[in-house]
Amino acid sequence: MALKNRIITALLFCITTAQADVTVDFDHAQGSLEFHATGRPSALKIVGKAGAPKGTLILTQNSLEGALLLDLDGLDTGMDLRNHHMKEKYLQTQIYPQAKLTLLSVGAPLEKLMSDYEATDVAFTGSLLLHGVEKPVTGKGSFKRAGNALNGTASFQVKLSDFAITVPSFMGVIIADVVDITTVFQVPLVQIEKDISKSGNKSNGH
Repeated sequence: MALKNRIITALLFCITTAQADVTVDFDHAQGSLEFHATGRPSALKIVGKAGAPKGTLILTQNSLEGALLLDLDGLDTGMDLRNHHMKEKYLQTQIYPQAKLTLLSVGAPLEKLMSDYEATDVAFTGSLLLHGVEKPVTGKGSFKRAGNALNGTASFQVKLSDFAITVPSFMGVIIADVVDITTVFQVPLVQIEKDISKSGNKSNGH
């Protein structure tokens, strides 16, 4: 009987481990967020940088769900006056200090991310809340799971006028309406523990 119980316990542990949900913990992520914009008529390249997105995603064998917050007030273009212009006049970060990206679907076999796995050119869809306006977005990413970490990049485009943002201009240079957003990240993964013994006892009335 003791041997039988040990076998059953081992089988339950294996099943639980294989199917356990995982928290993708962006609150403790390392990385960066960048936007790339082009000015005209000089084709000037402007880059703004901030820290990695914050938030939590839940990874299961069938879905990757959750939302990430993008720090707009922390964006730095390398020029104080331009930063002030961008934040105060256009992004209005005193009112909208963050943008929110909600992930809706990922075009990758998520069950493979439950173990070590690498994928490139992965399409995703989501919704972006920016400047008080929410719109659908699509993008591409790549990622690699190694143990308890997920490394990757993700990028998508934003059309500023879709979000009621005036097309920025600074010192005679007008920024293009479409801006490229890219994030590079290294994120810890935390297995969500499920105490099946307690749930079993509860169902049996114990």
